[in-house]
Amino acid sequence: MKLLGWLFLLLAVLACFGFYRGWFSLSTQNASDRSRKVDVNLSVDGDKLESDTNAAKEKIRELTSGDKE
Repeated sequence: MKLLGWLFLLLAVLACFGFYRGWFSLSTQNASDRSRKVDVNLSVDGDKLESDTNAAKEKIRELTSGDKE
């Protein structure tokens, strides 16, 4: 049960970080004026996610390279 709690916490932190970095976005739209229904859309910006991943990989390469003084 503790493992499930830690997994949920990890996913929540990842989701918050993703929204902060602009990887995910939420939008709403009313279905019609008479209806009380609302459409909620989750968008994933794959280009932004890939760009940030590549930048992180490059930074890790710089930090772990053999260019030590």
